[in-house]
Amino acid sequence: RVRDGPPRRARNPSPIFRAGAMRWTTATALALALATFMLLFGATGAALSCLSGSYASEADGLNSSCVACEAGTFKSFEGPGACLSCPGDGVSAEEGRSCACGAGHFFEDNVPRLSCSGESSESCPCTPSVGSNDGTLSFEADPSDWDWQSCASIIISGVAPRVTVTSLQVQNVQLVLSLDECDDAGCMTYQSAPEEWISSSGWEYQSSTRHLRVRFRWYVSGGYSMTSGSLVATWSAGTSKAPGCSPCEADTYKDTTDAAACNSCPSNAVSAEGSTSLSACTCPVGLTGDAGSGG
Repeated sequence: RVRDGPPRRARNPSPIFRAGAMRWTTATALALALATFMLLFGATGAALSCLSGSYASEADGLNSSCVACEAGTFKSFEGPGACLSCPGDGVSAEEGRSCACGAGHFFEDNVPRLSCSGESSESCPCTPSVGSNDGTLSFEADPSDWDWQSCASIIISGVAPRVTVTSLQVQNVQLVLSLDECDDAGCMTYQSAPEEWISSSGWEYQSSTRHLRVRFRWYVSGGYSMTSGSLVATWSAGTSKAPGCSPCEADTYKDTTDAAACNSCPSNAVSAEGSTSLSACTCPVGLTGDAGSGG
């Protein structure tokens, strides 16, 4: 029977890709691509962030998960990234968060990173970075908020952490930097440097320690109809260096094989670099006492 009018169009089926005996539809191909993406980056579309001592494994199929670092490796930071090999004999410590070093030596992971030690805002964002030796920071002042404004607070960890103000545009606003040279990655113990009031670009500071905390603040002068402040700064963790066991500094010692830090000699006592026991701490010329027994 013949119908009048234009021919009826067939329904458009999903395209089919043939490869041998396999049949792949567009939906199948998209599902496979999505599964691969999730395997590599997780459901959020970003590299999976894991706690220190663990890394993202792809062993469980479609969804990666955090698993403990293998023996002889470590990961000292929280975030995406792989576990690194321990130096020397390759002995992990602190559940894969560090490595063990022999007497007279302490462990330095030497992983360059920038961490955020305070809250960030839209005008003063802070994005953690691990594994990169340098980066850029961009901050803005809030002209509607007079007086002091707390901005970002960062910690730069590396061989020779440095911060540089490369561009500063201000009108009735001043940039104020507070600097702490820290003994540890969390800046629990530190020595503060003089506060810096900055009104032009070109200022730079490099720390002699492995960790530098920088607090950015704005001082906005009141009573002015026009106020503005914008900053571009660069940070650097220094040159790359492999994880290693370094000798205890002079006037300190370490008598254990683990991830512990070196101990300070008793007050006024001195010791040579790499000292392995308390008995290595002695009184300098002109002083008496039994420093080697802790007295």
